[in-house]
Amino acid sequence: MTLPFSDIAPLDKSVPGVQPIEALILPRLPVLYAKRAARLRMLAEHNGAYLEFLASLVEAQKFWLEQHPITPEQAMPVTALMGAGALAPVKPTQQLLATTPYWHTAFKHFVHTLAPLVSEPVASKLEEAVHDTPEQLAAKAAALFNQDYAAVDAGVAVLLWAALSVYWAQAVALVGVQKHTAQAHNEASCPCCGAPPVGGLVLTGDREGLRYLQCSLCETRWHAVRATCVVCHATQHIDYWTFEKTDVPIQIETCGDCHSYLKIFRQDRDSQQDALADDLVSQTLDEALEAQGFARAGVNPFSFPS
Repeated sequence: MTLPFSDIAPLDKSVPGVQPIEALILPRLPVLYAKRAARLRMLAEHNGAYLEFLASLVEAQKFWLEQHPITPEQAMPVTALMGAGALAPVKPTQQLLATTPYWHTAFKHFVHTLAPLVSEPVASKLEEAVHDTPEQLAAKAAALFNQDYAAVDAGVAVLLWAALSVYWAQAVALVGVQKHTAQAHNEASCPCCGAPPVGGLVLTGDREGLRYLQCSLCETRWHAVRATCVVCHATQHIDYWTFEKTDVPIQIETCGDCHSYLKIFRQDRDSQQDALADDLVSQTLDEALEAQGFARAGVNPFSFPS
């Protein structure tokens, strides 16, 4: 199967000279969703029905994006959070989450679309959540923002985060990159929304070899200097782990100082990779590193930790 072209726009070759490294790369969301859904279906051929379900969820995100694009007015709560912090975006309050109905409606659409595809117990939990008040939905969302993943049913959490993501990603894209500095952001949280990364991408093409971290919420990629820990910023005890040869497309980067790790997706070795999709089929790497006492510096919203 041939996947759609990259959601990362190519550099403008009409600009003469060496172009500076971009601090942020905002995705072309329709392309990102199309490519992710296709990647999930490809991986599902050998990795089970859950990936097929996730492909349908991503297609539902794409449909919602195209049929219900947000307006600047709808984006204002998110854009206000982006500008409120001096150094980092401010986390949304439960009240703000309760009074932004766009993602509530998206969540209900996802439930009605996808509940027929899951088992009866999971569908029952989803149907219960559809009848939550805005305040109850906001409480669940706030728990996810606070990384209290055990407080939300796993099936509900995946669809809830998908709805939050399609809202946040559009809002961040409306702001664009002009308000952000041109410096690398070597941090384990997104400079646009504050969410943790899924992992790191080593890019190919015009940006060959550059490392960007992939946001688990707003889909932004932010530049982070390679071989530097994004948790404690140490550089002395960085190691790379694989089960196979050193030139495989997925690696684990560990820090011996703070004992954190970050999964690295080498798109310069496999340009078809998608961080969220390919993470799901490489979780034995996570298990091996966590057994040795390392903690993940990130999260995959398709597989929240329990």
